[in-house]
Amino acid sequence: MSESGDDNSLDSLTDDERKQLHEFCEVTGTEDLGSAISALKAKQWNLQSAIHAFYEPNSPTPIPFEPTLTNEEYLHQSAGTSQLAESQLRRRGPRVLTDIVDSEDAESRLNGEQQRSTARQVVRAPAFSWMPLLTWPFVLPWRISMVIVQSLLSLLGLRRIADDGVPRGSASEQASTLARQSAGSRGQTAADDARDFRLFFEETFGARHPPFFAGTYTRALEAARREVKHLVLVLWSTEHDDAEAMGQALTHPDVVAYLSQPQFIVWAGNVARSEAFQVASTLEAAAFPFIALAALKPQSRLGAATGERFQLQLVARIDGLPKLSNAQSASESDRLARFICRLIGDSIALHEAELWEARRDQEELEAERRLREQQNAAYEASLARDREREAEARVLEEARRIERQKEEDRLRDAQRAREMREQWQWATLARLLLEEEQETAAGTDMCKLNLRLESGRRVVRAFPAGVQMQRLFDFVETRDVASQWESRGETPYGSDLHSVSPPEDYTHEYDFVLVSQFPRVVFADRQAILKDTLVANGMWPAAMLIVEPLFEPDDDDDSVKDSEAKGGE
Repeated sequence: MSESGDDNSLDSLTDDERKQLHEFCEVTGTEDLGSAISALKAKQWNLQSAIHAFYEPNSPTPIPFEPTLTNEEYLHQSAGTSQLAESQLRRRGPRVLTDIVDSEDAESRLNGEQQRSTARQVVRAPAFSWMPLLTWPFVLPWRISMVIVQSLLSLLGLRRIADDGVPRGSASEQASTLARQSAGSRGQTAADDARDFRLFFEETFGARHPPFFAGTYTRALEAARREVKHLVLVLWSTEHDDAEAMGQALTHPDVVAYLSQPQFIVWAGNVARSEAFQVASTLEAAAFPFIALAALKPQSRLGAATGERFQLQLVARIDGLPKLSNAQSASESDRLARFICRLIGDSIALHEAELWEARRDQEELEAERRLREQQNAAYEASLARDREREAEARVLEEARRIERQKEEDRLRDAQRAREMREQWQWATLARLLLEEEQETAAGTDMCKLNLRLESGRRVVRAFPAGVQMQRLFDFVETRDVASQWESRGETPYGSDLHSVSPPEDYTHEYDFVLVSQFPRVVFADRQAILKDTLVANGMWPAAMLIVEPLFEPDDDDDSVKDSEAKGGE
């Protein structure tokens, strides 16, 4: 093979263009890849037009047709369009089975073939002559010719026409009838044709028959390739007399049992329908009924380049009813059944090695596919586990972040509360010191109190008799900052006591009460007058009071205070 230029090289072609090039070379038999690519490019890679132009260079380009199949079937079957042109050639080696396209061109050829057959049938046998003595020189050659014609028709399986004569009616009437029948069946799909043939066969020969494939020819081809099986094709014609004998043979128990094995796919069709007619044209069926066996065989180098190592090819065929030896101990159907089984069995035995190779390749591909699926499944499972762990880690990290944020907020709020409490203590201490200066200058009546603080420290201080008990509570609360004032003589806000103001939006809460032990009296009313309260309890002008907390601090409170102290540091 030769390649013409870089534009016509195989490397520059897509996968679809490689398949079309392979089909073109298989049909035309050309080995010049450059010429084949140029021919396909000249027709914009239209395979049917390129093949048509190869065999008939001066004829116009065929008009594209509208497919009668579904989109999926049409796209799949378009790969085998070139086989329609191959039926016009002499046979070139083993026949390769490809998908058949259901086209209007094929239907028109079917109608034309039926019309020509009908036109040949319009000539009726001559009527009996009443003057044999006068016309015998003419009648004798005529009768000899008729005998010869009848013999030829019998050999072709058209004995019904030889015996019954041509149906009445003109050629135009017969053509109109066939056209109406074709138009009536055109609305059906190829799957409907297969179902109708099965029903016809069961009505004619009974329900016992080989398991006919319930689908189109294309689907049968796909199943045979995919499942690595033998494909048995049965093409039927109700106009042939041998159909009765072949039907009896196909319903024979031996044939039914043999073809029912799982290694076979049996597809049958009536050549009166377009799909079966196209198959018959592609396979160049010489007579009907037609039976063929297709098996997987290694592809050519060009076919292997497209990715398909094996392709279905015809390995055996029966055109019409075979001439068998006349055995007295067996009927015609028995002899024909044995012949069919023996022919198929011998052909399978010859190509068994290639079939095993195809099955081994199919098993290897299936094993690789399963291994890839398992690896992908394991990889996806690993990714899922990793994603799950990452999600759990993100959730845990988010929970930790929220907890840290809450702790930081709590510590910040506690720090802010301590700062505001300390500011309030300094402001209250400044107010008390200023009030004491004024009271000392006024010389008011005083009461001496001995206070024991919560820490155990004792403080003795004189208070004016007319102040409220609130004055005592404020005095106790300011003892922490009072020691700093006594040692430094200034506040954190400066030495001017008038400049110290309490914090805004702060309400101080007292967590203790003042009590006396003997007698035990709890002084909780901070609005009461100091002198009146002490006189009422017989403690004027001197008394000893104890600072008693409202609740005992527990371990949690101690830990909180410790953490707050650390946070403040």
